[in-house]
Amino acid sequence: MKVGGMTNPQRDVLDEIRQVAADGFDFVDLTLEAPKAEPQQINAVAVRRALEGHGLGIVCHAAPYLPVNNPSAAVRRAALDELLRCLDMAAELGAGLLTTHYAGYPGFWPEVAGYELYGQLYQRLCGEGARRGVKVAMENQPGNTHQLKAYREIFARSPDLYLLLDIGHANINVQRNLAREYLFALADRLAHVHVSDNDGAADQHLPLGTPSKRGVSWRKVAADLKSFGYDGTVTIEVFSTDRGYRRDSLARWKAWWNGK
Repeated sequence: MKVGGMTNPQRDVLDEIRQVAADGFDFVDLTLEAPKAEPQQINAVAVRRALEGHGLGIVCHAAPYLPVNNPSAAVRRAALDELLRCLDMAAELGAGLLTTHYAGYPGFWPEVAGYELYGQLYQRLCGEGARRGVKVAMENQPGNTHQLKAYREIFARSPDLYLLLDIGHANINVQRNLAREYLFALADRLAHVHVSDNDGAADQHLPLGTPSKRGVSWRKVAADLKSFGYDGTVTIEVFSTDRGYRRDSLARWKAWWNGK
């Protein structure tokens, strides 16, 4: 298993890469979003040089705010254009994976129309990704009400789409963490995992193991991933101005993964 650190798009990309390396990670999870890391703002040559210099791999992460669900076809086309720019940048940087986001669909649309919207989107994105050598993944979101049903429908319509399983998102406003349910449904599509903690009420991106109640049971998560044969990439998605929390979460995750 390789473990990565996510960049903060509010900070200089090259500084973030240096910090990820200093913290002991194996790869960078590069956010391609405003204000400082949109695709057109990235100096690909400098980023590749930094990655090579630090011996880091890379995956890329498109912005979650892109309006792929907008009822206006013109707005959706603009969002698609930005995702294609993200694919271009991912390919240029040597990233084998680009993560995208589910955003629901207009409430006045029938369910099937919403599923078809995403099926068409990912048919285009996955085809373009294949031509560039980049897999496209969709991340589960914090809004867990009926979301797994939508994912089953969308993945059935998108045979080349992969899953990014965010363990923290699967813990929000539920009776139990839904990560295992996602694995039962889509383990054969799993390409990447995000880990952060929360108290079950909001997407807090806390250090692993810190909530006093309703936090994620990390030993169980590690065991579940292993039981489904997963040994791929994992990103520590802990947000704090104190990077020590991220380093501590890295150490904790490795210990739990190794059965300690």
